Amino acid sequence: MTRSIRLASLALLLFASGCHRADPPPPADAATPTLTEVRADRQDLLFRYQADGGFESVTQIEAIPEAARGAVQVVDLSRSPEARAARDFVQVFDLSKTPYQGRLVPRAALEASLIKAAPPPQAPVIMYSASWCGVCKQARAFLKAQHIAFTEKDIEADPAAGRELQAKLKAAGQAGGGVPVFDVGGQLMSGFDGPRLLKLIQGATTPAEEPR
Repeated sequence: MTRSIRLASLALLLFASGCHRADPPPPADAATPTLTEVRADRQDLLFRYQADGGFESVTQIEAIPEAARGAVQVVDLSRSPEARAARDFVQVFDLSKTPYQGRLVPRAALEASLIKAAPPPQAPVIMYSASWCGVCKQARAFLKAQHIAFTEKDIEADPAAGRELQAKLKAAGQAGGGVPVFDVGGQLMSGFDGPRLLKLIQGATTPAEEPR
C-alpha cells in the first residue's frame, strides 16, 4: 500500500473507529440522517475508497481491494442527497469484516483530515534513456509498477535531451558515460537501483517546497 493510501485511509479509520477529538457540531439546520444498512447483496450502494491519485468508486464490495476495505465511504443511492444530508455528512464503514460497522462523519471534518494527511507533491522525475538500453526498460517497468510519474527522454532520439543531460552532469560534477540517468527534483542518479531510486524519490522535495 502506498504512502498516500496509508495516510488517507488512516484519516478515515480514525473517524470510523472513534479515536479522534470530538467532531464539530453540524449546522443548526442540518437534520441527522440514519445510517445506511450495508449488505453485500444490495445493488443500490456506491462504495468510494482511497486509491492512487484520488478516490475510486465501485458498486460491489468484492471490487474493493482488501487493503482498502477498512475505511470506505458508502453512498446510499436509494435515498436522495437531501434525505441523506449529503452536504453535511459522509458515511464511513469498515467493510473488512461482517457485520459491517459504520458511522456518520461531518463532511467538513473528514475533508479537513484528508487534506492534513495528504503527502507532499512528488518531486519531478526525469529518466534519460536510450532505446537499446535493457536496464532502461527495467527502470521504466519499475517506475510504472510503483505508480511514480516520470518523464522519459531518449538522448539518442533527441539530441537536445543529450545536451541537457551533459549540462546537468557537468554542473553536478559527475562524469557521463551511460544510461539510465535519473534527475529527481534536481538530484542526479546514474544507473538503476530500485530501492535507492525509490528512497531518493521519497526523500526529494518539490521546487516550491522548503527543505525540512
